[in-house]
Amino acid sequence: EALIAEAEADKDIVAIHAAMGGGTGMNLFHRRFPNRCFDVGIAEQHAVTFAAGLACEGLKPFCAIYSSFLQRAYDQVVHDVDLQKLPVRFAMDRAGLVGAD
Repeated sequence: EALIAEAEADKDIVAIHAAMGGGTGMNLFHRRFPNRCFDVGIAEQHAVTFAAGLACEGLKPFCAIYSSFLQRAYDQVVHDVDLQKLPVRFAMDRAGLVGAD
């Protein structure tokens, strides 16, 4: 809900998730901004690199990924986002003991 409020005021904010819209809450963002929310499927590496590309073009990507699945994308976080100093925001979910959705 906070991201939706920010996106209301800033048209450059976009959201990305890897087939986990419901669990990350990005389904709410998608309902409000269907053209600014991207589900890349079960492809965490692509989610990170896609977010980097969007940031290169001046957008403000928020990338929501389950923490256990982010392991697949460590190289992309380092090489595609961090070393390039790109303004990609990450929302990590499911880091610890979590109940049912």
